[in-house]
Amino acid sequence: MGVEIYIGKNSEKEKRYIELKENEANHITFLGPSGSGKTTVMRALAEEIFEKVPGALVIVVEQKFDKNKVKDLNDFIKKVARVKGRDYVKEKYGEVLNYLIKVANDGIKYGKMGDFAFGWPNYPFSIIPASENDKHSILSYHGLHPKKFPVKRIVFRPVRDIDAIERDNNCEVVEGKIRYKDIDFSFIEKIAQINRNTIYGRIIRQAWDLEGLRDPKLLENFAEEWERKYRPNSNSPSTTYLSIMEVAELLKKDRLLNKDKDFTSELTTDKIIVIDFSANSELYGEEEAWIIKHLVDYIVTKFVRFRNTPVFMLFDEIQNILQYHYGRLAIEKLHREGRSNWVNIIAGTQYMYGLPAFLIYGAAHIGIVGRIASADDEALLSKVIRDFHRIKEPRAKTFDDYRKLKPQLKGRGWFSFDKMYTERMYFRPPQSL
Repeated sequence: MGVEIYIGKNSEKEKRYIELKENEANHITFLGPSGSGKTTVMRALAEEIFEKVPGALVIVVEQKFDKNKVKDLNDFIKKVARVKGRDYVKEKYGEVLNYLIKVANDGIKYGKMGDFAFGWPNYPFSIIPASENDKHSILSYHGLHPKKFPVKRIVFRPVRDIDAIERDNNCEVVEGKIRYKDIDFSFIEKIAQINRNTIYGRIIRQAWDLEGLRDPKLLENFAEEWERKYRPNSNSPSTTYLSIMEVAELLKKDRLLNKDKDFTSELTTDKIIVIDFSANSELYGEEEAWIIKHLVDYIVTKFVRFRNTPVFMLFDEIQNILQYHYGRLAIEKLHREGRSNWVNIIAGTQYMYGLPAFLIYGAAHIGIVGRIASADDEALLSKVIRDFHRIKEPRAKTFDDYRKLKPQLKGRGWFSFDKMYTERMYFRPPQSL
């Protein structure tokens, strides 16, 4: 059993599809420099999968928001108003108009749409020409129209009001929480900057990991018992005791942590799930990697092995997550599960050189968006893609050539099917913003 999803049109304007097979890994890696349209292509792919794969769990890991989208919407509204009139705009695009008014009135609070703003139809792509002097818009060239998708966005330690993030992305937004019982000492060690070789560090580790007292109040009780046992005649609290109590207080005050609720309870196959690691969330890179590891463990246990749910996880700039131990463990686990279950990694990266071999050699398909960023990547891809000679990158001989060439590369590139057959591709554009 397989499902075909539309990937784009080749140079002969023929539609091309990828067959996602249930009994095979369908990992896809996209390579492209910043500004090439790589994230845009991945957004389109997420839409296709959500619509075409029944009951799939689609999760997108987002790295940033894009302030330019507000400008694109403003330009669209102005152009339509000139052609159709203001009354037409109010009647047909009232939701967009109301949002733009909010941004105009408070540009500090609003105006920060995510890279994966599935909740807004991609109206700008309905009027931007597919290419110079083309009568088709980007969307109509591919037989598509603007459309919004059901989304749930999970934000961690939000630095902005939830309602502002909801308005910006036109979707449901929830605050992601992690339960005390799910974190281990190594997580606490990082967020509380504990030296595990100190006495108080060893005591916290003993209480939290070895004795399973995974709650700040229980940790405080443990510290008090330790103090009574080892300093029975002391008239003042020890620095060890005070340090443990300080860590317990930090854990209680951290809004990321709580006793009962875990963000994984928010997962659903009825909506595209966006894990918001943009500037909306206040997280360190190591915390992001731990969250991904925790998420993957939960998905594999509850969705894959228990429910046989097809899972698609899309990572924008996957190299960021792979910098950290937990991130690498998570991606490796997803890759392994893809061999026997319908678990798929769709990764976007600016460079391939230095990435784990399984993301390159283990990818079913490889997409190049815009151009190949470096000579190292070119040498690597020539070993991986059997017909690499088909990839003919356009060269700019003059500065004017470069200025004309750059916009022509956006959203276009090459796609290698099973790394066996490679074609020039005008990738499917996203219907959402």
